Amino acid sequence: MTCIPGKPVVDQAPPSAREMMIIAIGLTAVCLVAAMILGGLYFFTQPAKEHNLHMREEAMIRGLLGLTPQARIQEVRRYLKREGKDVQVIYLTGKKLAQLELDGKEVAALDVPNDVAIAGAAEIKDEWVKTQVKVSNPEHLKYAGRFFVGIEGTQPVGYVVEGVTLGFKTWIRFFMAIDSAFTIQGVEIIEHEEDPGLGAEIVQRYFKNQFAGRSFEDIEKISVTKDPLPKEWQLALEQLGDMPFRPWLEKHREMLPKNPNIYAITGSTISSTAVTVGIKTALGNFRKRMNIVGNYL
Repeated sequence: MTCIPGKPVVDQAPPSAREMMIIAIGLTAVCLVAAMILGGLYFFTQPAKEHNLHMREEAMIRGLLGLTPQARIQEVRRYLKREGKDVQVIYLTGKKLAQLELDGKEVAALDVPNDVAIAGAAEIKDEWVKTQVKVSNPEHLKYAGRFFVGIEGTQPVGYVVEGVTLGFKTWIRFFMAIDSAFTIQGVEIIEHEEDPGLGAEIVQRYFKNQFAGRSFEDIEKISVTKDPLPKEWQLALEQLGDMPFRPWLEKHREMLPKNPNIYAITGSTISSTAVTVGIKTALGNFRKRMNIVGNYL
């Protein structure tokens, strides 16, 4: 025992087995109570959190596509089934569950029950798909992305594709709105962890709106430039959001060919390039998939 000057030396016996047991039981009880409280909070708050996220995404999609309040939004979920050398692509639309070979040849197509089609929770849809698609190991069936269809009356009027791209720090998740001609109507950054004041500027109108109005052919050729963003073009970009896409495009259409590339955020070329590459990849992949999945919408 260490002696401390000016303090009397006190002999203290170590805890007995009974005391150790009491301490262990007490700590276990505290942990159990804390776990029950946290579990209860999750049980009651998670549905509200999912509902709020669903409503936020719906509002974002409606804004990007300029949908009326009467328009419907249909989610299309994509899955990959891998068993040995056999690879299938599976789409869950509001009408069909389509199992396809990589070349688009149909393997099977099932009608989707209405309660699954209108379900807001992704877990309900994913669980139903697992019951319909037979695999030897659950790990062989993986969720692989989604997109949304905006429907006015009975006709699709636009699409919103969810994409991810690797930024400076971690993944950047975005929504990209396009019309039936594969022209981009707008981009929204949903989630990122880029540096404040630098890469985080990807959420600003002057950056993300540079993709709006570009055709598929424009996006194929587009690159990122470190040249300063022209003031006139920046002012035009800032207007999209206050103005709907179509009137904005008609007003500023002649400025697009004058600014054929994406102006990088000052001091954050990596984040600017990451978003640009993500948009290119997402648009190219979506165009290929629509030739197949369009028959099941």
